[in-house]
Amino acid sequence: MRGAAFSLLPLLLFSYESSAVKLSIQRPPKAGGKGLRPPKASTDVNNNLINKSNERYTANITISGRVVNVALDTGSTDLWVMPPEGLPSFNDTHLNATLRYGDGSDFVTGDIGVGQFELSQYTIPFQAFLNVQQAADAEQPDFDDGIFGLWGLGFNTPGSSGVNDAVQQAFGTNANWGQSVLANIFAANPTGDDYIGISLSRDGDTGGTSDASLTISEYDSDYQTVANSPKVPQTPVNSGAWTVTLDAMSVGGKKISWPSTMKEAPAGKNIVHLDTGTTNIMMPAAQVAAIYSSIPGAVLSPDSLIPQTKFSTTYDVWVVPCNASVNVVATFGGVDFPIHPLDVTDMQVVTSPDGRRNYTMCIGTFTDVGTIVEGASDALFGDSFMRNSYTVFNFGTGGNTKGNPFVQMLPQTDATKAAADATSVRTALMAKMPPEVSPLDLVKIFNGTEPSGNTGAPAQGGSNGKSGGSTGGGVLSSTPSLSLAAAISLAVISFF
Repeated sequence: MRGAAFSLLPLLLFSYESSAVKLSIQRPPKAGGKGLRPPKASTDVNNNLINKSNERYTANITISGRVVNVALDTGSTDLWVMPPEGLPSFNDTHLNATLRYGDGSDFVTGDIGVGQFELSQYTIPFQAFLNVQQAADAEQPDFDDGIFGLWGLGFNTPGSSGVNDAVQQAFGTNANWGQSVLANIFAANPTGDDYIGISLSRDGDTGGTSDASLTISEYDSDYQTVANSPKVPQTPVNSGAWTVTLDAMSVGGKKISWPSTMKEAPAGKNIVHLDTGTTNIMMPAAQVAAIYSSIPGAVLSPDSLIPQTKFSTTYDVWVVPCNASVNVVATFGGVDFPIHPLDVTDMQVVTSPDGRRNYTMCIGTFTDVGTIVEGASDALFGDSFMRNSYTVFNFGTGGNTKGNPFVQMLPQTDATKAAADATSVRTALMAKMPPEVSPLDLVKIFNGTEPSGNTGAPAQGGSNGKSGGSTGGGVLSSTPSLSLAAAISLAVISFF
């Protein structure tokens, strides 16, 4: 067990100074070493959340006296931590849990502890969490980036929280210290509305990014007009997830065909899961193909050796001209949400299979969801979409909005300005990178039907094989986003 444990205290106390908190996201400082972590929790609201290269959005929380950088996840409910130095102390429930994500291969397991949670003006003296002792290899990229936990911002309904289900089974339904962090914050102000507002920044663009923030029980002051946006209800009701109806998905002004697999979906529409714990948009392969095949010059490389930049259930890769005109729009509640071209493709440097030449290339960020969401939704709409919307998640459990859960969304991307921004960003970057060859020629080189010859630039390092680095806006990274690829909690609880 990591850290010291002592007997569970039976009394839950909760203190707060305000019914609302605003936390702003800033771009992270350049890390000086692997697993670099802040020495203490920030008291400056502009430093509470961090954009980790458009791949993760994190907060520095304090749990049981230890500052831990954790990813924010609307796709799950539980709080878990695994700081390398362990926790100084925590209350031991003598319960064990395993939380699984995505297709189930990504997991964490450990003891359910209870300790004091602190964030800004909020203090929860006794908050249940999973003190992780073992994690799947898929979590290693996050650990390398100094992220040592996950803060679930999802529902506290039965079956949605492995921690709370285990606590209440063992200690009874009155053991409210087992419920989620948000549920405990909302419980402190029973007359207030129970919602959060999220806007995610985009690192690497030049046209101006949204003021990224997380707010609890209030709107970001820059996006107050979201109150007038249509209320898009949770569908199916009581799904235990932020699943909502997608009216349509279009590319180049033309709606793509997308038959829903969900019987609850309205005719001609789909159900998607809004999930900050997923870095990109994951949808069925046929709809991924419908998007990218509509882009002039784009080519599919099936079961490819071309490095992927986002998690996918297959190795199929869409190669897209880096300065292609891309106009993808998602429609919710009758409102169009243009998706920034920098969120539709990633740019990276790759090395030819013979190791001789380097190339600049762009590949699609929308990937095959496979069976990850089977029976729960048609797709996962992660950060690649959510950077384009200010989104309010209303749980429908408090105040004037008591009722069924819903979301309200405000578009953050101007399609015309975004297109010009993407062209400017990519042109400036490519001037300092190896040459780009046509997608068709690149695919031929990687599938072995055409030699690299004298194309590209002489190899001086790069990536090869079925993993790789990416740059949505500009900064190359060394690994694809594999951990928390689809944060849908499937908890398995054991007792001892």
